[in-house]
Amino acid sequence: MKKIYSCLCLFMFLGALCSCDEELPTANADLYEMESVTATAGDMGVTLAWVASEKRKADEYYITWEAGTSGVEGGTKTVANTESSLVIESLTNDVAYTFSVQARYSDGLSNKVKSTCTPKSTRFAVTNLLATAGAEKVRLTWTKPVSDKLTGYSLLVNPGSKIIEIANPDTEKYIVEGLTNDTEYQFALTAVYSNGNSEVEVANATPGQVSPITVETTNLVQNQSCKFSINDMYFMNDVVRSTTWTFGDGGISSELSPAYAYAAPGTYTVEVNVVYEDGTTESGSIAVTVTAYTWETVNLSNGIAYGYTKVSNATFSPDGRTLYMPTSTPNGHLFAIDVLTGKIKWNYAISTVTYGGGSVVDANGDIYQCGTDKKVYAITSSGAEKWTASVDGVVGAFPALTSNGVLYCLTNGCTLYAFSTSTGEVLWSKTIGKTTGGAVAVDASGNVYAGTYTGIYAFKTDGTALWSTTTGLAVTERGAFAISGSTLYAVLRAKAGLAAVDMATGAVKWTYATGGGDCYLPVVGKDGSVYFTEKGSQTVFAVKADGSLKWKKDVNCNLTYTGLILAENGTLYFGTQGKAADGKYKVFGLNSATGETTYTQDCDQQIMAAATIGPDKRLYIGTIGSGADAPGRIITFAVNSGLESGSWSVRGGNAQGTNSLY
Repeated sequence: MKKIYSCLCLFMFLGALCSCDEELPTANADLYEMESVTATAGDMGVTLAWVASEKRKADEYYITWEAGTSGVEGGTKTVANTESSLVIESLTNDVAYTFSVQARYSDGLSNKVKSTCTPKSTRFAVTNLLATAGAEKVRLTWTKPVSDKLTGYSLLVNPGSKIIEIANPDTEKYIVEGLTNDTEYQFALTAVYSNGNSEVEVANATPGQVSPITVETTNLVQNQSCKFSINDMYFMNDVVRSTTWTFGDGGISSELSPAYAYAAPGTYTVEVNVVYEDGTTESGSIAVTVTAYTWETVNLSNGIAYGYTKVSNATFSPDGRTLYMPTSTPNGHLFAIDVLTGKIKWNYAISTVTYGGGSVVDANGDIYQCGTDKKVYAITSSGAEKWTASVDGVVGAFPALTSNGVLYCLTNGCTLYAFSTSTGEVLWSKTIGKTTGGAVAVDASGNVYAGTYTGIYAFKTDGTALWSTTTGLAVTERGAFAISGSTLYAVLRAKAGLAAVDMATGAVKWTYATGGGDCYLPVVGKDGSVYFTEKGSQTVFAVKADGSLKWKKDVNCNLTYTGLILAENGTLYFGTQGKAADGKYKVFGLNSATGETTYTQDCDQQIMAAATIGPDKRLYIGTIGSGADAPGRIITFAVNSGLESGSWSVRGGNAQGTNSLY
């Protein structure tokens, strides 16, 4: 009897083992795996697509996914061998998931092929919600989200818990009437979508206490731009003919709705004097409080995503309130950071590094970035995927952008692509040169210039060739052009220095040889002087518009991939890859006229990237970290100066740090 019982137990144990094997399949490395797996982010979901091996047909496909955040569950799914995609729903937004697809054969499972993706909400909230008080009423205004799934709005008014449904999704203004004067009301506005609701935006106002001036906030941060407008629910005597503003710090304006920023913390009285059509006048004022900057550094780390910056610089949203920074190692994640608070808004996961092909931002706020995975990514301002496109090689040059919706990308395979920014469609492409692609830029007319190790090539917006250089200019990779007037400046490889090229003909006007290493990231001042650095050396060069040396400065710290920025105060700012004699990495400021050192700051991480000045008159630079425990950072310094306007004063030439003059 005991023997029968023991055999029964053994049989049950072996059965349990077989059951476990089925629940936790193991892979057979000899079986054919997927050719590719792609995960595309959705709202609380992901579309997973795969290409199976043509060498053997699978019986079915086994799919697993794991969350990169503890406490968030993963899952599994088995699908038929006739399928090549799967929509996975009920995921958690803003959590990075790793998806794996395995082919199941009669003799086992293939190896896993993986793809990482982060679901993002597409139910965007309204922005710029403003409540303006009147007598027994309040006017609400907002900016509607851009979405074809938006169906309307739901407004909750408290006290009273009154719910108002606004059916028209194009509405951006609503007047709530029948309110009680001298009672503070809270207005909570939700955007309603066919697939759910957005987060709630809240504004407060007190009817009867009518402010003469409307403003998004009266609590500002140093150098934060703020728009001031007269309240037409206060100035009601007649049609307004003109306004005069004083801001309490000596600043004045005659604009109807001026934007203004305060250079120093404090409390200021903003006053407006209104002149009506009948000649009568009326005045009103409000107080604003300005505080100092709230942060100095932010780690490039968010959940499992982290990295450091090499070559790339920060770029900014059109309103200047968000900065974008891609990372170079270990992945190419794009980080979006709130300029006022330093908080990470979101990060877009890119599994491969971004080394050279940094981000650019268009007028709509969409961001475009390239990775070493031979892909171009279009990302919305909320962090959702707009589109992706494949190219024939790594994109080592910064992309360039035109205002009429064309994105140019140059691969290391020497193919220049023109993409539609709205759809990701390839409008045209050209193969140029024979070796690595180095630089791309657009001029004010929309013509595009591309440089490789074998020369420079110019094209019209439709892809028609204009010219190519006849001399063998070897253009350095990763952002090596600058434009001033009718001259294109190209920094060159290995001792060749700098070349000035006539943009109409392609003729080389002159060259200036440094005699050292590869040169990088030129900027140009209003007088035509060109400033650039040299890889592996410690020298900053200033060359006049005629090709003669203006000055050169040895800063006694190595400069590798260092990008200069020229401020309106005449200072060139940059960071160092090497340490100074005191053992510190440095951020320098040089007088652009003389090369004299006028500014220094210490840094505990090396800098191998370009600097940018934000609209808040601070210097932003990405640094090199050393792993997840000590990631790279964005460091800031208050230089109290904006970009020098009217010249190519920053990598890319415009105030967003984006490669565009068009």
